[in-house]
Amino acid sequence: MKSLDSITIHQFRGLRDLELKDLGRINLLVGINNSGKTSVLEALEIYCHPLDIKVWFSTALQRSSESRQDPMDALKWLFTRYAEPINPEINKPNILISSDGDYFITQLKASYEQMEGIALSTKTKRSNSINIINLEIDDDSPGLRKGIDFKIEVYTKQLPLPLFDNSPHFIETFQLWENEVFPFTSKKRDPHLSLHTSTVTPVSHRFESQFRLFSDARFKNFKVDVLKLLQNIDNNILDIEILLPPQSTSTFNIYIQHQKLGLAPVSSFGDGIRRLLHIALKLASVKGGILLIDELESTIHTEALQNSFHWLVKWCQEMDVQLFATTHSLEAVDALLEVTESDSDLVLYRLEPKEEKTRVVRHDGHRLRRLRQELGEEVRW
Repeated sequence: MKSLDSITIHQFRGLRDLELKDLGRINLLVGINNSGKTSVLEALEIYCHPLDIKVWFSTALQRSSESRQDPMDALKWLFTRYAEPINPEINKPNILISSDGDYFITQLKASYEQMEGIALSTKTKRSNSINIINLEIDDDSPGLRKGIDFKIEVYTKQLPLPLFDNSPHFIETFQLWENEVFPFTSKKRDPHLSLHTSTVTPVSHRFESQFRLFSDARFKNFKVDVLKLLQNIDNNILDIEILLPPQSTSTFNIYIQHQKLGLAPVSSFGDGIRRLLHIALKLASVKGGILLIDELESTIHTEALQNSFHWLVKWCQEMDVQLFATTHSLEAVDALLEVTESDSDLVLYRLEPKEEKTRVVRHDGHRLRRLRQELGEEVRW
């Protein structure tokens, strides 16, 4: 059972009319640098939570290495832009994504318009823990401020509307002003209006807390299988535990019982162990949903790829998770071919940006196997 059978990203960042048809369980995105692979993952994350403003902002800020980036400016860069708009009404910034499959939502539209208004003079201060802006009132003198009128429209599989009525089923609007606290909390909605998703970036294992994820996985009796995955990298790993360190009164942490090192915090291990643990815990959190992994092969030694991917494919099937992953590695492509039994499970999409649209070349498992194993052809670009 697949949440998405196909997805069309009509407009999102630099993507134009990108079609991913006949999606599989494991969907691999390849292509040259700046071909839009990461943008596809971002578009999917937003499409699966279209009315959750927190997801919009977290996705917009995901690429930023600068903690001082303006959230509203990052949000605006998600939208398709035109270098020389001839007609402001036709060419205004917009996002358009549609899909087929079991997911209740069939289409997402979003747009914004610039606004100006009068505001009190303010100073801005950023929180160290989250990427938002807080205000401190400086004085009572008025000033000009800029903002955007942000509109989200969602179409679903509700009962068909009359032919003359093409109105969206859900509309959400936000007025967002620069140097203002943004609405990071979202309304509680029908669960059909979103899919369980989680994103793994090349560096998210270094910054995101694993504690809650591991607790959830532990309650799902997933610990033994997580251990098996980590032992592909280091067979001296014996156990994983949640512990309160000595002299600590409030901070629990994840510890690994290691045959040579003894009991050590997971943060003391290399990126390979930490990222595989991160992937495993993220997978456990999205049962029946979608897992998004940017640079699938990152930090995993070539010799461990096949065993690690065998584990990943198995548990995507067991937990009914649809995987979308980017890669630059031919070894990663070959390793996935080795561990996928059904040719329909693995699909590779090569993205080729053109002037008018993003062209996609699709290879299912059967064709991909022939190209790689029989002909030895390059399939990434």
